[in-house]
Amino acid sequence: MISRAALALSVLMVATPAAPVLAQTDTLPPNLAGLWTFEADLNDICRFNGQARLIPTEDPLNFDCELTAEQDCPAAGVRYVVEQSCAVEIDEDIATVTSTIDTFLAGEPTENYLPDNFQLRIQSESHLQGVLLGSGAFPAEWRRAEGAIS
Repeated sequence: MISRAALALSVLMVATPAAPVLAQTDTLPPNLAGLWTFEADLNDICRFNGQARLIPTEDPLNFDCELTAEQDCPAAGVRYVVEQSCAVEIDEDIATVTSTIDTFLAGEPTENYLPDNFQLRIQSESHLQGVLLGSGAFPAEWRRAEGAIS
């Protein structure tokens, strides 16, 4: 025969959803939502920078995002400005940005311009540092935009 305490415990276990992974660590991931600027070092060949907006989702480990990247290579006479949709996934202290090209705002569309994906270590809620992944891996840095948003 099952005791009342055991029965109550079994009902509670069935009625209570499994605790999220975050509850096991008792810490929430940093809130990266907001406006960011970024740049990457393309070995003095080109200048690469842009802006991104990270949008929270129901899951604190995932963000929707949109970014606009500019790649300017004066010596080659090439300049691209590319709008991209993206998603950000946080795994411990790493933020992975996976992008999809939406529109070329400047420069002729080309298959040679790959989506701008990033693998970034979260230094703080306002600083991410890692690599831009495209035709190679290049040092990259993201900084949260400062100031009021109008």
